Amino acid sequence: MVYVNYHTFHLLRDSIQSLEKHCTTVPFEIIIVDNASGEKEKNMIEEWLAQKPLKNVTLIFSESNAGFSTGNNLAAKKARGKYLFFLNPDTLLLNDAISLFYDHLERSEPNVVACGGNLLKADHSPNASYGNFPGILLEMCNVGLGLSFLLNGYYKKHIAIGCTKSSERIMDVPYIVGADIFIRSEAFNAAGRFDENYFMYYEETDLFFRLKRLKYRSCILPMARIVHLEGGAVGKSSAKNFNYLRFEMILKSKLYYYRKWHADSLPLIKGLIKMQILIQYLKGKWGDDLKRLYAINEKVDN
Repeated sequence: MVYVNYHTFHLLRDSIQSLEKHCTTVPFEIIIVDNASGEKEKNMIEEWLAQKPLKNVTLIFSESNAGFSTGNNLAAKKARGKYLFFLNPDTLLLNDAISLFYDHLERSEPNVVACGGNLLKADHSPNASYGNFPGILLEMCNVGLGLSFLLNGYYKKHIAIGCTKSSERIMDVPYIVGADIFIRSEAFNAAGRFDENYFMYYEETDLFFRLKRLKYRSCILPMARIVHLEGGAVGKSSAKNFNYLRFEMILKSKLYYYRKWHADSLPLIKGLIKMQILIQYLKGKWGDDLKRLYAINEKVDN
């Protein structure tokens, strides 16, 4: 069980409590990496854990915040189990997901290496659980001129990067949303772990793209139910309160992903992103400062 914490103590506490309540079948260790949240956060974590009867808890306090990928890799190096379970602090387990994941992979063929659960929003409505690998079609749809609406079912099935579960059956998926990744340690290491050039966002997309190239399969188990309070760690963006820092982190990771895997298409993709910025701004969805959006784009692009 791996958590990366950065000023999310209260979310982390609630998530661990959901583990205690529901996951009682398969024994597990908990490894918490705190990405330099500060002395106050460190004391809160240590004092709370000191009051708990939890066993097999390892705390790692990083001297600097090197990002989500680096924090997860640091924890993975300390892990001793056959499986790794990367879980965001802003998650709440509603049933014994660990047992469901463990039993499924124990029964599966060796090339099935990872699974994730049915992610839900706070009101238990469907949340994004998996996605398709990004590409030019996605960026064309993201411009916001109705192409995704015209493509309808094809967009949802083959293009979208944020998909909710569409079936009660176990389903193979291109990649699992990084909020909950249960994976064979051997496969995680074989793929090269998380690419630490991603500070946050797209690190799971990149990992599963490499797993796919190794002929590994991943799936969603709809019976494993997990609430994902998306944005709990970094804050959400809205038209009224647009999160420019989040926009910058996503854009930086996205362009790195495309440089790495789709270098030939990069000039076209950059052009599409510039169109996205203008049109989404004009539609009132990306804040009220167009110059700032373009400045971020120029900064990241260079």
